[in-house]
Amino acid sequence: MKYFLAACVVITALPLNAGAAIPLEQALELCRAEQNALHRLTCYDAITATEAAVPTASSAKPAAPDTPATAAHVAAVADAPTTAEADFGIEHRKTVEGAAEQIYLLVKSVQYSPRKELIVEFDNGQVWRQNGTDYYKIAAGEQHYVKRGVLNSFFLGNDNNNRTIRVRREK
Repeated sequence: MKYFLAACVVITALPLNAGAAIPLEQALELCRAEQNALHRLTCYDAITATEAAVPTASSAKPAAPDTPATAAHVAAVADAPTTAEADFGIEHRKTVEGAAEQIYLLVKSVQYSPRKELIVEFDNGQVWRQNGTDYYKIAAGEQHYVKRGVLNSFFLGNDNNNRTIRVRREK
């Protein structure tokens, strides 16, 4: 507990007097010495917050990239963690501009797997396989649709009836 209090006092004083504060390595060592997991986590969070608030000599004046390709790469790398962290867990909810929710396709051929799953090839070259073994009436030359469902699922259906089956894309 005494390490935690000492680390908190030092870490909270860091933004006010950055020149007189203890080095990062010592602050990390104080956090490592803390036995209580919650206090240790709070200590690390405080270090992270103060490090982000205090500009360092290397971050004050970034080096200019030599080539435009390097500049684009540096910008992409700098933006990547922020975008990845912001999108974590909701990637499937994002809609891609121009992405259709439902497409109509003409059936080229119909086959069955050894497990009696329907395998449908459409005229555009896409192959979709049924998830499960529910009955679904389909024949070559008919027009059917593939509709996007929730959680990256897809359904094969027909406008002539209200029956759909769950499918996944093979190729």
